[in-house]
Amino acid sequence: MNRSLPPPARDWALLLARVLIGVVMFAHGYQKLIINGIGRTTEGFENLTIPLAIVSASFVTVVEFTGSVLLVAGTLTPVVCALMLVIMSGAAVFVHIPNGIFVADGGWELVGVIAAGLIAITATGPGRFSVDHIVRTRQQQHQRDMQIPPRHAAEEEAVTIWRSPVRGK
Repeated sequence: MNRSLPPPARDWALLLARVLIGVVMFAHGYQKLIINGIGRTTEGFENLTIPLAIVSASFVTVVEFTGSVLLVAGTLTPVVCALMLVIMSGAAVFVHIPNGIFVADGGWELVGVIAAGLIAITATGPGRFSVDHIVRTRQQQHQRDMQIPPRHAAEEEAVTIWRSPVRGK
C-alpha cells in the first residue's frame, strides 16, 4: 500500500519544497551579493582554495540569488535545479566533505539535504503550482489546436460571407 501522494497533495508538497529550498538559497545569495558583496565573497572563496574564485563567486551568487526566485516560481525548474546541483557539488567537494557530516563541524549535511531536495524536484517536476506547468499546459493546448483538421473550402467561404460586413460581397 505504499503509494505516492495523490496529485493535489503532491503539488502542494512540491510547492512547499520549492519554497523552502528557494528561501534558503535566496538567503545565501543575498548574503553573498548584498551583505558581503562580490569582493568579500571572492576573498572567502580564495581562502577556501576554490578554483577561479572571482568566476566561481560570481556564478554562485547569481545562481543562488536569481535561481532561487525562479525555483520558487517554478520557472525553468530543470535548468535551475541543475545549476544549483553544480553549486552544491562544488561546495561539498571543495569545502564540506573534509569536515565530516555535521554542519556544526562545517560538514556536508546542509548541502547534501539541499541537493537531495533538488534531485527530487528534478525527478518529479515542479508540480501544478508553477510557471513551468502553465507553460507546458499552454503548449499542449496549442499542439492540440494545431491538430484540428482544416475546414472545407465551402465551409470557409460560408463563414467568410456570414462575417462580411456587407453580405455577399
